[in-house]
Amino acid sequence: MSVRVAAVLAAALLAVVGFAPSVQARGPLLVGAEILRPAPGPLDPERCPRIGRLAVVDRDQQRGWLCDRLRVVHEFPVTTARSQPDPAWYRVYAKDMVAWSDIDGTPVTMSHFVAFTRGKYAGARVAFHSVPTFGDGTFAQPLASVGTPEHFGDSAGCIRVLPDDAERIWDHLRLGAYVQILT
Repeated sequence: MSVRVAAVLAAALLAVVGFAPSVQARGPLLVGAEILRPAPGPLDPERCPRIGRLAVVDRDQQRGWLCDRLRVVHEFPVTTARSQPDPAWYRVYAKDMVAWSDIDGTPVTMSHFVAFTRGKYAGARVAFHSVPTFGDGTFAQPLASVGTPEHFGDSAGCIRVLPDDAERIWDHLRLGAYVQILT
């Protein structure tokens, strides 16, 4: 079955029964009567796709926003990688209150981990999460620097957000919710 056919079937299931299997689409995605395409440039944050609750990330601008139907309900700064995840539509497939990783061999924890794809280089989970914390409680980057050009590319692939925004994203996105990476 092609990705397009799977996306159409998933959209139909979503409209009729309220849920659909996970689909990653790199081309057009049909939802109801609206065709959603991965956008190469910024989306007007005043308009959200008509597909319920989702998150949108603009890596070039180091910002994201949460949508509920046609309206932006929260905007937030992000720190991302420069080259991943690729611009596309994704589905949330896992949520962990706490996740572990390392930065240059030093263990870190991340709260409110909302995974939506895997990295294209190492295959690790890619997610929204709070700024990583070292064992002594210090943050991996100053909180005031989240969303600044100086830290663009500091993440290996995930979408780092402020602790309060991580909690809000966690509460907003359910399993199966859409995530759109614009740039």
